[in-house]
Amino acid sequence: MALGGASLLAVAAAVVAAVLFVGSGGRSGSATTLLPSATPVPAASTATPYPRTWKEGLEHATGDPVLLSCFDGNRDGRLSAADGPTFSGVNIPLVPGEACVDPAHHRDFYPGTQLASSTAACALAQPPLLLVGIASAGSDMLDTAGGESLGMLQIVNDLQARAAGERIATEVVLSAAAVFGADHPQTHMEQWLEQYMRRRLDALPCMRAVLLGHSHGAVNVTSITAALDDAYGDRIFGVAIDRTVALYDRNATEYPARAEIFNVFQLNEGWHGSNIDLPNVVNYDASHERAPIALSDGGGAPALISHKTLDDSPTIQRRIEDAIMAWLARHR
Repeated sequence: MALGGASLLAVAAAVVAAVLFVGSGGRSGSATTLLPSATPVPAASTATPYPRTWKEGLEHATGDPVLLSCFDGNRDGRLSAADGPTFSGVNIPLVPGEACVDPAHHRDFYPGTQLASSTAACALAQPPLLLVGIASAGSDMLDTAGGESLGMLQIVNDLQARAAGERIATEVVLSAAAVFGADHPQTHMEQWLEQYMRRRLDALPCMRAVLLGHSHGAVNVTSITAALDDAYGDRIFGVAIDRTVALYDRNATEYPARAEIFNVFQLNEGWHGSNIDLPNVVNYDASHERAPIALSDGGGAPALISHKTLDDSPTIQRRIEDAIMAWLARHR
């Protein structure tokens, strides 16, 4: 794949070539059986510590993040099957002058090492789990200075530890909510992640998947689960954290009919997340919860959560983790 640019990009290409893709319902549990309350945990006295990059925030990190727009190998201004089998099934137009800009400092997708695609993996006591974390608008896999959505890293780390205790193998993917340099970048990140997940779920037919997203990332979650619902609805669980379409590239209204969604939102600011009135959605108004004030707002002791800090609340993190573990217990 001819990518051009700095040597770092060549490394990223090698990582994707080696790591990214492999290969090419049944009963749906009732969403109302989610745990009604989280295991109590004390609130931290300071904001979530910021790692230098998203990868560094993972306790079990493998592979390197990539900048998707740099994989336009034939330089036709789009990502498609013409750029190799990795991009089969997508058609992502790129904006001239905005694609593959400064790849040494910007990345929008982190693929962790994939679990082996073999019958042995599905013969284990517990089926494996794909964890997909999708950050809010403006997030960059190489830069955590904005500080938003980083509480999801704690959730991913905790889930990996709890899954290991249940003998569940995990595979982690992190993503921005938009393909940097693409036309309609949020919509096309939905398309990219949908195809990525199809490949992984087909490669391991026993694999379950959890999508966890904050803000714009939560819109990705509901749109992707809707797109995958017919084929994989009983294998997917979505967590939407303060979902908002404000400044999204379209008014996304797609929701799954089978896949369960845990919708966590707050009304302290009045214009972000909201209740989703669907039978497969469990809603939790977390407006009364507390978290440290975001460093971008000056930092400080715990206060009522905001759009920025909802994912930083230890109590909310535990509630989300408990809901996911409860779903896994029902979908063995």
